[in-house]
Amino acid sequence: MLGDSTQTEITRLQHREDLAKTRYESAKAAGGQELVTAADEYIAGQGRRMTMESQLSAVNAKRKLLDRVLVLIEGAQTQIRDAPQPQAAPPPPPAPSGRFDESKLLQAVVDTQEEERRRIARQVHDGPAQAMANVVLQSEISERLYDVDPQRSRQELAGLRLMVNKTLQELRGFIFELRPMILDDLGLVPTLRRYIQTLVDKHGVKIDFASNGRDRRLAPEEEVAIFRLIQDSLVERIERGAARDIAISTTWRDQALEIMLQSDGKELPADGELASGLRRSERLELLKGESQVDQRADGTTLLQVRIPIRGAAALVS
Repeated sequence: MLGDSTQTEITRLQHREDLAKTRYESAKAAGGQELVTAADEYIAGQGRRMTMESQLSAVNAKRKLLDRVLVLIEGAQTQIRDAPQPQAAPPPPPAPSGRFDESKLLQAVVDTQEEERRRIARQVHDGPAQAMANVVLQSEISERLYDVDPQRSRQELAGLRLMVNKTLQELRGFIFELRPMILDDLGLVPTLRRYIQTLVDKHGVKIDFASNGRDRRLAPEEEVAIFRLIQDSLVERIERGAARDIAISTTWRDQALEIMLQSDGKELPADGELASGLRRSERLELLKGESQVDQRADGTTLLQVRIPIRGAAALVS
């Protein structure tokens, strides 16, 4: 029902956008303030329609996930219904053959890839794509105003330059969140310092970061997993917990990496789903780590994580 109502709203917004576009095309000949007003209405209508399309994509993704869960539940119900009644002396279970269902594993990999592509497409659609559409319209307005009102045209060009610069910064931030290249070159601690600064600039929060002991280079897959764990935990506290004052530290031991994250804000589930779609326990399971979340009397939340360091780790000089 939510998906159908959202689609109906998109159709209505598309109709309004078409009308605004028609008025914009008609105002091109007149120019001046009439053109600017028509263009603003067209841009606003386009933005509302694209926002609703993004919401529809999210609803459809959740519906597909629920459909998959329903199939699993129905399969489990069928197995329970068809299971033989227990006997007095049930035969021992057969020894595991060590084989696994390759088709299910492949399907899980494909589903994960498609979900990540859907998330990336939605972010590009809502961010850079919409911003570039606005840049095109703004540049066309500036071009038509040049002969009519040069002063207003210069103002529009100045606004256009600021818009392009903002879009460029957002695109760089999006690329960094998608895959920080300095993680491969410099390691975990420098990448965290850079990422934390982006969060401070983006959300206006206070984040104190400290690294104790001599940090070291770990296996690439471990560095990525640890970075994603910290990234998800920070985003969770800022966006869902409304935290404004955060302190995070990493302590390098001989055989383990200890992470502490303390923040204000509201209380959240200890092991809720993070921004990446995984739970903290699932990420820690990959790293063979453990965590503990404490709600203190002063209202702050303390997250402590301990991750064993495996393999030959190189100290960073």
